[in-house]
Amino acid sequence: MNQNIIYIDCFSGVSGDKFLSALYNLDLIKEKQLCDAIDNLNIRDFSSKDIVFEETQKKGFSGLFLKINKDKISLAFKTINEVNRQIDLINFRNDIKRDIRLIYDILFEAEGYIHGKSLKELHLHEVASVDTLIDVALSAFIINELNLKNHGNYNIICSKINLGSGIIDISHGVLSVPPPAVSYILKEVPVYGFGDDTELTTPTGAALIKYYAGGFSEKIPQMEIISEGYGCGSKDLSRLANILRIFYGKLNKDSSYYRDFDNNNNYSGNSYYTNNIGCDNNSQISDMMNYGEVVEMQCNIDDMNPEIYDFVIEKLFKNGAADVFLTPVIMKKNRPGIVLNVLCDVPSIKKLTAVIMGETTTIGVRIAIKNKIYIDRFTEDINTPYGTIKVKVSKLGNKILNKKPEYENLKKIALNNNVSLKEVYNTVNKIIK
Repeated sequence: MNQNIIYIDCFSGVSGDKFLSALYNLDLIKEKQLCDAIDNLNIRDFSSKDIVFEETQKKGFSGLFLKINKDKISLAFKTINEVNRQIDLINFRNDIKRDIRLIYDILFEAEGYIHGKSLKELHLHEVASVDTLIDVALSAFIINELNLKNHGNYNIICSKINLGSGIIDISHGVLSVPPPAVSYILKEVPVYGFGDDTELTTPTGAALIKYYAGGFSEKIPQMEIISEGYGCGSKDLSRLANILRIFYGKLNKDSSYYRDFDNNNNYSGNSYYTNNIGCDNNSQISDMMNYGEVVEMQCNIDDMNPEIYDFVIEKLFKNGAADVFLTPVIMKKNRPGIVLNVLCDVPSIKKLTAVIMGETTTIGVRIAIKNKIYIDRFTEDINTPYGTIKVKVSKLGNKILNKKPEYENLKKIALNNNVSLKEVYNTVNKIIK
């Protein structure tokens, strides 16, 4: 049995209008369906005629840009009660209205925490606008129309989220990216900062991801893509195409994201790399781990000059290999041979295959996509008597499991200081442990 799925690619951040535009650009919802949904929001003095999804381009990529009648954009709600009363008026199914309320709860909680006020005292700012309600409500409508629920959970996977960088000016003054509401909402979610000095992720976009994403993956999951949608933002960026990309398709049972249930609705399949929303939490340790996929490339070689392997390995790493290793084997006619093993991601397959075919004597490559489980790892700079060196750190939750100095750094220190590599290792290991 295949399951419907969407994968959200947030390489240029996420905002409410880009999220909604990308969903509609999937072209799976008819125009009349959306117009009826807009009218069923029952916002006073507002109708489907006040919204246009305009075809536009960002860095050569075509997509939809949400435009709201400028005479109606000033409509706003003053209090949380006004927002809730408006949600009461929406003529949607109860499960969709529940989604809308819970997404707003995420926004309200963030605003209250940042300003140190109770919900009764809270004065609304960005989340009070009518365009926020449109982004949230129509996104909830489309997601539910796409039949993405599986036993009460949404089959929605998201990439790491680009927050942007630099300094921005918001209603409370000037501060650095991300704004406090965004960082509060996206706790325990994988994020990074890259590109122009501007805000790329808004509170509304963050809340939609926080509520709907059942897991996070740096790579698109194993799926059959049926449709692809592009939502364009208003800014023209110098380094990135200001778009949000959403893939819709079928998730087959071989994927590590497939959710399998028994007759009693007990989950029995693979787990998501979870943010603890809509996922099984039976094991605290497994919730700290990351789940993803890796490509394994292999070929058997028994007739090549062994001196060539060093050159091949170096070239494979330069062309995107995550790991390369050689395994000695006995082949036909009892000839000794080598299995060349390469680990990589899907986009690197073509380039690495060209290297293998061009630089070795093999005439074929085996390719398999496998599930993997891994813990968080990163690199940090450490000060030593020899200067600053890079150290690889691995951790599970908040616990540091291992620290390992970068070999090339230690080798350079040993050569430059005319000391043994063993002495450098001993000195550095005493500092980092």
